[in-house]
Amino acid sequence: MSVLRKSKPAGRYDWALVSVVTILLGLGLVMVFSASYPRGLEGFSDPFYFIVRQLLWLVAGIVVLIVAARIPYGVWDRWSIPIMGIALLSLLAVIIFGSERFGATRTFNNGSIQPSEPAKLAIIVYVAAWLTSKGRRIRDARAGLLPFGVLMGIVAVLIVLQPEISTAILIVVTAATMLFIAGADIKQLLVVGLIGALTFWLVINYSSYAGDRVGRYLDSVGNPLSSEEWQVTQAVQALMRGGVAGRGLGNGLAQQTGYLPVSWSDNIYGVIGEEMGLLGSLFVILLYAILAYRGLRIALRAPDQFGMLLAVGITTILILQALLNMAVIVAAAPPTGVTLPFVSYGGSSLMASLASIGLLLSISRFGAQREQRAAEFGKYAYERFDLGRGGPAVTCIPP
Repeated sequence: MSVLRKSKPAGRYDWALVSVVTILLGLGLVMVFSASYPRGLEGFSDPFYFIVRQLLWLVAGIVVLIVAARIPYGVWDRWSIPIMGIALLSLLAVIIFGSERFGATRTFNNGSIQPSEPAKLAIIVYVAAWLTSKGRRIRDARAGLLPFGVLMGIVAVLIVLQPEISTAILIVVTAATMLFIAGADIKQLLVVGLIGALTFWLVINYSSYAGDRVGRYLDSVGNPLSSEEWQVTQAVQALMRGGVAGRGLGNGLAQQTGYLPVSWSDNIYGVIGEEMGLLGSLFVILLYAILAYRGLRIALRAPDQFGMLLAVGITTILILQALLNMAVIVAAAPPTGVTLPFVSYGGSSLMASLASIGLLLSISRFGAQREQRAAEFGKYAYERFDLGRGGPAVTCIPP
């Protein structure tokens, strides 16, 4: 028994990933308080109103992360269909029973719960399991492209009806990336891209909510400071005032009530740019670049196809969401309402992001076990180069 215990390799988590996420969370707490305390004081007679709630959500999110990291990620493969069913029902329920805020119906309980955030993770889990089950048949249009298109169409419609077009785009692009990594033919991806682009173009043109925002943004592309989209103008001005080193924590004009809408949530990157300057803004980008590297590294070392696709999907949607949030602040994209992962105020977003990291840590743990088992046969005992492109993994056994 003792021999068996000794020979069993102990998995290890990706502590570099944990460190990066911890820094982002700490930065988020500081910036949420800096941006929200005037609003908390004026609206709720409590300068700590928002930061206390963010701390409570953070504690709950850390618990979720730990639980997700300790559960073998293969469990989610078996439960992917019920998880997807719950996600679709929640998206349908929010359309019927949700609370309307800022012209959209995206939340329950007056904005406290946003189903689309956990739904993003649920959809990634399901797509990873579905693609894994198809194997090499993914190149067959009847087995791959058609059912994939129907699935993404249903999800996109449910989210667009809220309307939350930016989230629908994030999910579809992430799923298409996973489809490519799983081995889909380039022609299939081109078809998905064309149909997706045409669909969202039609939605934007026939949706007054989205069309107005995009129209005002396009009118201001040449000069964001003259934009009719007040949010874009204020965000760009905040970055300009920040300069290289920033105005200092708590000294930004974005603190003033109404200066930068929901500056503690959607527009928190503008607060970072004003108070921490160009250096602080670039530091945040560096943190997300490291997160992307660690996530893709976990994907490359995943023990199986499901783990690899799951890690790719999680990493892709987190980074795309961060890039889209920052693009809005620098006037490279119209306002979307997408939060900055781990940094922005918001319980649903924070919980879903931390749960995603928990899954990545679970994959890294079991990937490390595989590497340790391989090491028992020699340094070059096992090297896996397969990225899901339809080719076999390469196994090297030393002579």
